[in-house]
Amino acid sequence: MISCGLDLGAGTTKGVLLEDGERVLASASVPTRGNPVERGRQVLELLVEEVNALPDDVEYLCTTGAARYAFPDRNLQVSDITASGRGAVFLNPATRHVVDIGNQSSRAMSVSETGRVVRFKMNEKCAAGAGRFVDRCAKYLQVPLEEMSPKALAAANPKIISSVCAVLAETEIINNVAEEVPLADILMGVYLSLAQRAYLLMRYVGIQPEVTLVGGLVRSEAMVRALERTAKVPVGAPPMGQHAAAIGAALLGYTRMQKLSAKPASPVVTA
Repeated sequence: MISCGLDLGAGTTKGVLLEDGERVLASASVPTRGNPVERGRQVLELLVEEVNALPDDVEYLCTTGAARYAFPDRNLQVSDITASGRGAVFLNPATRHVVDIGNQSSRAMSVSETGRVVRFKMNEKCAAGAGRFVDRCAKYLQVPLEEMSPKALAAANPKIISSVCAVLAETEIINNVAEEVPLADILMGVYLSLAQRAYLLMRYVGIQPEVTLVGGLVRSEAMVRALERTAKVPVGAPPMGQHAAAIGAALLGYTRMQKLSAKPASPVVTA
């Protein structure tokens, strides 16, 4: 059985194909660019092309993410919190605490051994607490996004951004530039400020090993180090962590598909 999970995020649309709820057959991602339905269909095409299949070979499609209700071809939709928790445990079965830093929001959750979310806390009040803040800082400081993390790792005395508002935080960065604070220290300060906001969520939920980072910043070594420095615990960053919610959606779709196929047929009533 092949199930598909589509994570229709605000910044990036991700997708995976899962075989029998056990093996990832394909993964893909594209920038959402304000059109999640079109991007979702584009990702689905990329997925089936990768495994040389047809769209009809996908037996169940489950969506998650900000635009999960908008995709008309779905069989099921689930919340991104539920999907991220399930996907994180798939990627790291030992994890019991998940930190998901997305483009629009950040969240921390404690999960059971099956990936069920036991408790969670979410921050979506301001861009300063989410991955979009890194994008905005990269544009202002004229540093390519892919160079933000490597340059930040060279910091000697990181300058933490204390403002909780994205606009005020940018003003703080302007002041740091004017004071000739080294670029690396400013950049690492950006990641540490995100880590501090994530840490407040983690403390609310209750930090317990193992901690796993998923979401858009999972590939950023500077973000992982900032979290470890702030929370004082090791943080795992699985290679497919950006696709955790899509994997979780595919898993939940597979589970629903199994339940439906196991359901006995309704008896035929004759007059």
